[in-house]
Amino acid sequence: MADPNEPVPSAHDLAERLEIAERATGHVFADRELLRQALTHPSAVDERDPSAYYERLEFLGDAILGFLIADDVYTRFPQMAEGGMTRIKISLVSGGTLAAVAGELGLADALILGDSERGTGGRGMASALENVYEALTAALYLDAGMDVAREWVLRTLGPLIAEDAANQPDNPKSLLQELLQARGSIPRYRIAGEQGPPHDRTFFAEVTVEGELRGAGSGRSKKEAEMAAAATALAELQSQGETPA
Repeated sequence: MADPNEPVPSAHDLAERLEIAERATGHVFADRELLRQALTHPSAVDERDPSAYYERLEFLGDAILGFLIADDVYTRFPQMAEGGMTRIKISLVSGGTLAAVAGELGLADALILGDSERGTGGRGMASALENVYEALTAALYLDAGMDVAREWVLRTLGPLIAEDAANQPDNPKSLLQELLQARGSIPRYRIAGEQGPPHDRTFFAEVTVEGELRGAGSGRSKKEAEMAAAATALAELQSQGETPA
């Protein structure tokens, strides 16, 4: 639960954060309270009020995002088998990809965080950015409809949709290992954190190469989180021309 003594954004500061988010989404919200909710981390408010922070919107946004990406991939690649479409979708909706895109859009400056969360470092920020991307997707849908949400998702994630992702093996850790061994390097994984009750735990993994963070991901098991981190690292390496197309 947030400490009631923690500072909350002033009216001016809040307005600036909302404007940053509206510039990033390309949409002026009719319901500004909906936008504020989408940007608010649980640490900044009383967690006993689910309407005060972004987790409900994140839940809805995750489903909308998955549908929109699946719909676009299905239409874009009419001859592709289900397995390939699934691999493309996973590469796009992974936590590392969403966090990276949200960061590039400047949404870190729009986040409303409590003091306790500001000190969590890169992992905490990456998780918050991933959640806010999904929450904003839901907020756009609720404020303006599916077409506006679709425009946002395809504008920000569409350029990352690549047919090559369909050909990646089911185990991205193996491919990353092979690619890096050819360069004389090895990937190193670590579980950066976990959250949720024992029966519904989410793990967060990071992979570094030569001491540099190259990928992050989340999953319902440590193995799944490491696989997601490896997939993110592969996508980054490929986008930078460091892996074969």
